[in-house]
Amino acid sequence: MTLKVTIDPRDNCIADMVCVSLCGDVFEMADDDGKSQIIAKWRKDPDNRAEGFVSDDLKDCVDSAAQSCPTQIIHVEPA
Repeated sequence: MTLKVTIDPRDNCIADMVCVSLCGDVFEMADDDGKSQIIAKWRKDPDNRAEGFVSDDLKDCVDSAAQSCPTQIIHVEPA
């Protein structure tokens, strides 16, 4: 199964890096604006850094990041 992971709205990211700490295989901080983004290898559209598709072996990781995000902008759903 594949999971769709979105950071929406990405502008609400407060850059506390909880998602990166809990799930560094999927999330990273952008160099240009310091906000969280999906790592390029998971993006379907290379220009959309707020949406990615990951394998279900990362489910615990992305769920943990979504539940711990202080602004609740990380969303995980079946793709």
